[in-house]
Amino acid sequence: MNLIKSLVRVSTLTTVAFGFVSFTYGQGQPQTPPASGQQPGNQQPGNQQQGKVQQGMPQMGQSGGITQSPWFNNPQVRQQLNLNDEQFKGLSNAYQQAYNNYQQGVNGLDKTLSDAQRQQRMNDLQQNFYKDFSTSTDKYLTDPTARQRYNQLYWQYRGYDAFTYPPIADALKLTPEQRNRFSQLQQNWNTQMSKLTPMYQNQNDRQQAVTQFSKLQSDINNQVNSILTPEQQTQWRQMSGTAYTFPPETYFGSGTASSSSPKQ
Repeated sequence: MNLIKSLVRVSTLTTVAFGFVSFTYGQGQPQTPPASGQQPGNQQPGNQQQGKVQQGMPQMGQSGGITQSPWFNNPQVRQQLNLNDEQFKGLSNAYQQAYNNYQQGVNGLDKTLSDAQRQQRMNDLQQNFYKDFSTSTDKYLTDPTARQRYNQLYWQYRGYDAFTYPPIADALKLTPEQRNRFSQLQQNWNTQMSKLTPMYQNQNDRQQAVTQFSKLQSDINNQVNSILTPEQQTQWRQMSGTAYTFPPETYFGSGTASSSSPKQ
């Protein structure tokens, strides 16, 4: 009963649009376009600055990253979510509005901030983005089953980053040490993805990027299970649902040069 209450609470508090990373959690692996399905530069699964690594903020290629293009923009992901045209358009428009507010905040960051202060401010901006967008998911995803699957795929997309989100960490009762380890893994993931993104956007290096990306994905499940207790692993599988492997372009975009989210 406590587990069910925790899952319901997490589902309610954390419904946000994020992206994808072939990430089959619990098995091994584990962001939304502007309105009308376009993939402007730097959107989550879009082409541009996707992820959490661009423009001084985490961008494309980074798990859980906030990009201009929504994670559900990818046709395969959209089909997995079974979004109709009205839902897709509504969510896309809402995502773009939340993204614009987020980007405005990022561009307005004081350049005199220390690294620690900047990171804290970035975290605040990201949480505000998630909060703003979650209101729209409530509006367009009224079917409980559809909403549940949306949440499951969202957590799978976020990868290590999902475990750094307070509602998830609290539901799993992660210890300070576990939270710290997940935070370190997420930082490493972002560092690796920031290197792979420009490679993926270059046709000549794309296959190499995909190969290295697949290796990162294949490591996620083992890493997660090495940190979680057996009981936590069971609870996480219930929260993340059936594993879904996201196509690489969900994280890297279409591969168009840009200006400048694992497995479940």
